[in-house]
Amino acid sequence: MSTLYQELEQLSQGLLFISESEYPLEPFTLPAGATAQDASGFLQALGQSGQPVEEVTLAHFFRNMVRTSEGDAVQQENAQKFTALQQWLEKNLQDVKVYRLGQTQVQAYVVGQAQDKTWLGLKTTLIET
Repeated sequence: MSTLYQELEQLSQGLLFISESEYPLEPFTLPAGATAQDASGFLQALGQSGQPVEEVTLAHFFRNMVRTSEGDAVQQENAQKFTALQQWLEKNLQDVKVYRLGQTQVQAYVVGQAQDKTWLGLKTTLIET
């Protein structure tokens, strides 16, 4: 698992998720024995049961980050990095889910299960007013 975590750290290093603000993507793992199979299990693993949660697909979550625009070299480079990150998540983790907690200041978690049955992924903050 540590190799996957290190790879995830490298792929996400320096990437900012852009909403109405910019926040870094931070790798995380769930405690041993925890599950992210469904929203209630994930919330329980975080110790935040009872909070409203929205689940979206990985493609939907990254849709604006992988979009390229003509003439903007920095944006094109970032889109390539986000595309590589999305592909890595799909290749190396099973049952990848994106959970969004909150409404204006949204805590977003991309989480999937590694082959050794541990859960890991990325978290970030989105500002949506």
